[in-house]
Amino acid sequence: CLLPPDDGPCRALVPRWYYDRYTQTCQEFTYGGCHGNANNFLTLDDCEKSCWTIKKVPKLCRMEADGGPCRSHLKRYAFNLSSMRCEEFIYGGCYGNGNNFRDLQSCVDHCLPEKTGPLLCYSPKDEGLCSSSVPRYYYDSSSKSCKEFKYTGCGGNANNFVTEKDCYNVCRKAGTQKPGINKPMNAFRRKMMRKLIRKPQTYNPKP
Repeated sequence: CLLPPDDGPCRALVPRWYYDRYTQTCQEFTYGGCHGNANNFLTLDDCEKSCWTIKKVPKLCRMEADGGPCRSHLKRYAFNLSSMRCEEFIYGGCYGNGNNFRDLQSCVDHCLPEKTGPLLCYSPKDEGLCSSSVPRYYYDSSSKSCKEFKYTGCGGNANNFVTEKDCYNVCRKAGTQKPGINKPMNAFRRKMMRKLIRKPQTYNPKP
């Protein structure tokens, strides 16, 4: 869902849908019929079902990093929609846009969704219903890796990628949580507080 639309090198005129990472909506485009990438859905419903779990990113965080026309050499951070990360860039000191943060934590707090993996990445491997043997890749959420499998050519589910690269581009962030600065210390403090305020436990069986 985070890949840019790719109509492929062929010349067919096939109506398809893709998830637009800038408008954060599913949009129609014309697919050439071969190659392209995994951000390619048969219907609007397929697109929305696959991509609806992507957390919304604030508008200014969707802007491309802009160093501006001036000549200073200031280290800043901007949110990159392609990698879904806050990345360092050099700011010239004037103009540019709002996707410009003085430190990494400010960028993370403002822009980074808690979870960016689409629901399709948690679907089990499904070889389909037909009898072909097409090499494809699926994301294994238990091992957090992309693995090859043989697709039979029809049926199956959306956890099905033409290349290993496409699989990782879409699913490598699946299930990750927002990183924090000094997270080990925060976790330690929370643990100590729980010890200080711990109360006797009672067993309440579920109905």
